[in-house]
Amino acid sequence: MNASEHDDRQNAARWYWQRTRRLTLALLALWFAFNLGVVWYAEELNTLLIGGVPLGFLLLSTVSLILFTAIATVYALLTNRWERQVRHWGERNDG
Repeated sequence: MNASEHDDRQNAARWYWQRTRRLTLALLALWFAFNLGVVWYAEELNTLLIGGVPLGFLLLSTVSLILFTAIATVYALLTNRWERQVRHWGERNDG
């Protein structure tokens, strides 16, 4: 492997980890903001009832699990796509 290929691989790895780090921070911020917001405004939210269930309880018991699943799915899909891009980039340059 020559120096140029080594630099290219390092740049690809750096690109991947920068994107992954940004995605992780964004998704954690979303998760934190949702949960903190619901807890912060729980008293006001609980005055609203949906099917006889207080909205704050409903958001934290059900919607937070759905959001967590969506966050995990988005993270997995995007990181897998980025890994394939980096892997295919290496295969194109090896040939």
